[in-house]
Amino acid sequence: MKSEPRSGDDEPRFGSAAAWLIPSLSYMMLVGLLGITTKLALDDLEWPQLVLWTSISYAVIAISLVALGGQRLQLVPDARWGVTSGGFAATALIMLFLAIDSGEVSTVIPITASYPAVTLVLAALVLKERATPKRILATSLVIAGVILLTVEG
Repeated sequence: MKSEPRSGDDEPRFGSAAAWLIPSLSYMMLVGLLGITTKLALDDLEWPQLVLWTSISYAVIAISLVALGGQRLQLVPDARWGVTSGGFAATALIMLFLAIDSGEVSTVIPITASYPAVTLVLAALVLKERATPKRILATSLVIAGVILLTVEG
């Protein structure tokens, strides 16, 4: 069941934090592992081969959602956002593979992890979420951290 969207003025209740915090922490851990496993894979594979292996993994998950979870592809008028999201995710992953293939994981990953700045601006412009001083400060700290991690010294 899909949860109701909240307005940008609402603060999350502590009890509901587990609904987003556990998947968020899981994502953080898995993406952290992804940098390492990608670099190791690219020692033996070219990036197009890694895209193929990743696609096979997605296909297995998709088939499992249909076979075990009873999911069906919904062709609704706003399915274009699902298609767009999937395209962005696939393209972003390819860009990550290219970056890791030619750079150091310890430099590439912090730079790629600075996407909250893009999200903050677009969430304010497109979704009409408030860019509060706290959110701006926190995002600025992320950018400062990226700069500190990537500047040679």
